Amino acid sequence: MTDNLLRRIIVPIANEEDTKATCEALRPHIDETVELVNVLYVIEQTKGYMDPASPEALKQKAREWFMIAETSLNAGEAFQTELRAGTDIVDEIVASASDHDATAIVFKPRQSSGLLSHLFSRGLKDELLSESPCPVISLPETDEDELTEVSK
Repeated sequence: MTDNLLRRIIVPIANEEDTKATCEALRPHIDETVELVNVLYVIEQTKGYMDPASPEALKQKAREWFMIAETSLNAGEAFQTELRAGTDIVDEIVASASDHDATAIVFKPRQSSGLLSHLFSRGLKDELLSESPCPVISLPETDEDELTEVSK
């Protein structure tokens, strides 16, 4: 079952710390059966307000995090990155999953503040679970062996 679930995955990231933790937890599950590891960063845009950081600065940070992910995961040709921008982060993750015919959306729960913590707060996690076209998988701590399928 894990082979099928991880065949084409979307991996949303939030910041450098999250990228490192997510990749560390995901790395043991990447093998030759994986066709796509799409590391996704969503620039959240706020309607009617100026964003605190410039789009170029956010894009540069995302490129740095993508390089960390590529080096850490060593997924070869299966690895790709995607930068999206939108007012609804969940909508962008779901759109990416649909666009890439993903078999799962994979994330690492975080205790710290930031996008992923915000994203996977109860309301937004429920929204992702109900909107996702594929299973949503929570990565275990690095010393655990099994993935936890959250939905579907």
